[in-house]
Amino acid sequence: MRLRLPLALCLTTLTLFPSAFAMDQARVETRVDDAIARFGVTGKGVIVAILDRGIDYRNNDFRNPDGSTCIAAMFDLTDDSGSNAPSNPYGIGTIYSRQQINDALTAGTNLVTRDALGHGTSTAGIACGNGSNLWKYRGVAYNATMVVVKIVAENVPAHDAQPAETAFYDPSRIPVAINFVRDQAQALGMPAVMLLNIGASGGPMDGTSSLCQSLNAAVGPGIPGLVFVTGSSDDGGTPNHAAGTVTQGGTADISIHMGNPAPLIFNLWYDTNDQFDVTISTPDGVFGPYPSPDLTFGFDSQSAADFQYYHYSGDFTPYQNTSGKREIYVSLNGPSGDYTISLSGANVSSGQFDASLDPARFWDDLADSNYFTTFVVPGSTVWDLGSAANNICPNDYVHRTNWVDIDGIPRDHAGQGNIGELWEGTGIGPTYDGRIGVDVSAPGDSVFTTYGTNTYWATFRFNEIQDGNGLYGRASATSAANPIVTGIIALLLQMNPKLDAAMVKQILQQSARADSFTGAVPNVQWGYGKVDAYAALTLAQATLPLLSIAVTNHQAQITVHQAVANWQYVLQTSTNLTAWSPILTNTATTNTLSMLDPNPATDKTRFYQVIIP
Repeated sequence: MRLRLPLALCLTTLTLFPSAFAMDQARVETRVDDAIARFGVTGKGVIVAILDRGIDYRNNDFRNPDGSTCIAAMFDLTDDSGSNAPSNPYGIGTIYSRQQINDALTAGTNLVTRDALGHGTSTAGIACGNGSNLWKYRGVAYNATMVVVKIVAENVPAHDAQPAETAFYDPSRIPVAINFVRDQAQALGMPAVMLLNIGASGGPMDGTSSLCQSLNAAVGPGIPGLVFVTGSSDDGGTPNHAAGTVTQGGTADISIHMGNPAPLIFNLWYDTNDQFDVTISTPDGVFGPYPSPDLTFGFDSQSAADFQYYHYSGDFTPYQNTSGKREIYVSLNGPSGDYTISLSGANVSSGQFDASLDPARFWDDLADSNYFTTFVVPGSTVWDLGSAANNICPNDYVHRTNWVDIDGIPRDHAGQGNIGELWEGTGIGPTYDGRIGVDVSAPGDSVFTTYGTNTYWATFRFNEIQDGNGLYGRASATSAANPIVTGIIALLLQMNPKLDAAMVKQILQQSARADSFTGAVPNVQWGYGKVDAYAALTLAQATLPLLSIAVTNHQAQITVHQAVANWQYVLQTSTNLTAWSPILTNTATTNTLSMLDPNPATDKTRFYQVIIP
């Protein structure tokens, strides 16, 4: 991984050589195509890591022209059958090497891992699909190297000749996935951007959970070439956040309409020095009050036919949050209807609380969705890991609402926002600790991208685009916006592999565009505005070092401008622009670094370049 800036020194003349750095509608909307045309970036030499539901690795959009795979490695963390393999140092999951993938492709055999739903395949197609099936629907960073981690599985029914899949999700495996991608990046000598394309409201949502701590330790300031993306959530568009204050001796009745009889998770967080007693009212009766647990290392659980209730002190929550906030977790398992969680102020210092519901199901009719009916405060639907300080958090706006499906039938996706507006279901800020929460917004509703032909999504022909030959279909929601931003970050890392997550965040924020839909930015709905790849690459170019040269008595002094403090720079020389030799290594302490060739030039021409190892 090198940034090269050649300079030529002649005894008679001085010559400065310039640097050699040189989805269809969504690419145009985000100015990706303009950026690629101007800067020549395609994601080459960068890892795009997709942490999702697996991938259709056989798909041509993830294969090279010779038929070999673009995937450097796959790690199925939903299957522990390979946990003891000699090549698996993590002790869980099953790893597939590039060679194993290529062997399966050559032999026409199937690996055990798959993308049963289709979500992971579409995510990868948007971020870095190479358009081999149809160039029109190529992804953003279409020459990137891929790493795939299957981090979650969903309840997918059997269809055609495909077996059903059982749901699996273990958040403790997310740090393992991050470590795997980091290790792959180090082994390949490439920068990497990873996308965890999951997330729903719940948890402390203030950046203090153990997951957020793990993420912040893995990426961030001073950790070059490693960036993490996870979006806000799909829990906007409905009264999904309740907030208020409980007074000493007072009561707050938080009312909930549960329109869908599937388990509904109520999750509430409040100050570590407060104690709330809890009463739960369901369609079948009133339960409690349940006294608050002790202030330290306190825990209580209760159950009834309609619910399972847990109450934790701040130092005992499963999220291991550093904020010390206390948690109330209630799984509502009863019939559809109205529920009330009543909080009584037994010991109040602050009294403030925030609560969420999951799933929100905003897309259902009002009677069938889930929502708060009291203490409703809009916003605060950025999911827990999305609230991590060093994460890049996109959300989703509407770019397309009409298409013609594979059978020639006109289709539309109306009623969830007009073109240019935020998609109604996208999560928005602020975080529970008051930060904006969202970095940029991307056009995720609707995007047409790679479909796995054997996936469940491929059974819905109305989502397949007319000219896609059955290989491309519709992806939407925040899950479609996230990979667009991920692909743009890959382009940034190709231009400057030494960018860290903080630099990337700043570039994306500063380059985002505002319009009549976003209003004044930043704000908790749009973050810093709509993502703009061309403007972002322009800012990234400004992070590259500029060189100047001065000659005294045939001795050259090369000055690196726009240097980054604590970065190491190596001065190399050549007489033929082919064979280069390092002659000096220095570490910048300011944004200007001078490097003096220790040997006066005796040959007629000497070339210089500075690389960042």
